[in-house]
Amino acid sequence: MPKEWYISFHGGDEKLSLNNIHVYSTDGTKLRKALNKKSLDAGVNLRELRGFMFGPDRDLYVVNAYFVYSEVLKFKGALNKDGQHDFLNVFVKRHADLNPGIDHPFNLAFDSNGDLYVSSQNTNLVARYHGPSSKTGQPGTPMPLPQDLDLERDAPPGTFIPSAKLAANGLLDVRAAIFAANNEFLYVADRAADCVRAYEARTGRYLRNIVSRSDRLDKPIHLLHSPDGRYLLIGSGGNDSILRHDLSQNATSLFVASKSGGLNGPAGMAFGDDGFLYVASRNSKEILRYDAKDGRPSGKPFIKDLADNPEFLMLVG
Repeated sequence: MPKEWYISFHGGDEKLSLNNIHVYSTDGTKLRKALNKKSLDAGVNLRELRGFMFGPDRDLYVVNAYFVYSEVLKFKGALNKDGQHDFLNVFVKRHADLNPGIDHPFNLAFDSNGDLYVSSQNTNLVARYHGPSSKTGQPGTPMPLPQDLDLERDAPPGTFIPSAKLAANGLLDVRAAIFAANNEFLYVADRAADCVRAYEARTGRYLRNIVSRSDRLDKPIHLLHSPDGRYLLIGSGGNDSILRHDLSQNATSLFVASKSGGLNGPAGMAFGDDGFLYVASRNSKEILRYDAKDGRPSGKPFIKDLADNPEFLMLVG
């Protein structure tokens, strides 16, 4: 099966809101919706989808971000006869007492043990949940707090990286969280603090800020590793640019200049197989392309005139 682009959108209750993952060909042709809405259980509704990824079990995990829902949905990784993913279950569900940490979630990541991490914008923390093959707890439920967590007050169950309300080096305004290629570190974008923080992946211990305002970082939101794992790319929402941090040299440089190629609100990023970096330009409702080596813009948008603001994208297949 040829590779395809999966794109999530801001969504909502307006007429043009897109509350599904939409599929596009590698030449930018719109194909279909990725998630089979007819397969959803009663009471499950798609609204404001954000991050999504295939888990260690090869099933598809999707952030259903609308604050009333605040959940991670699980779909079959294999496609049905219509080329869609059928619903399996609500893998992580918000609960006022048992799981209040997930609230307006943004993105997700799996660690090397197969456990799930979810960042939430309303609680400004990263929570950890037992993965689909967990042998230590029920899949999708909050994991115990890390032993080294230095808290100033009680934290919600599952808290792995606390908010600034809970700990001295906590997060002010969390967005993306991704693991290092070697799984030793967890990198977290803190939008309000204008920095990307590094934590020890095994314990959640805060280590340092690897990129900050002094590197011309302004409101970071999305993060992406280069295919070789050498660089961390950071979408700088406040100045519509993309920075590239050399992880081995601890040096940050401007990769995509401000407004380059029409970039307006850098959102999801992904590398294609064609030598390009693909970037969701949220405010202009476009998918843009840049040279993967030097960040130069391609001549025209890969996809333009989208009906809704693109959020996350992934090359699948």
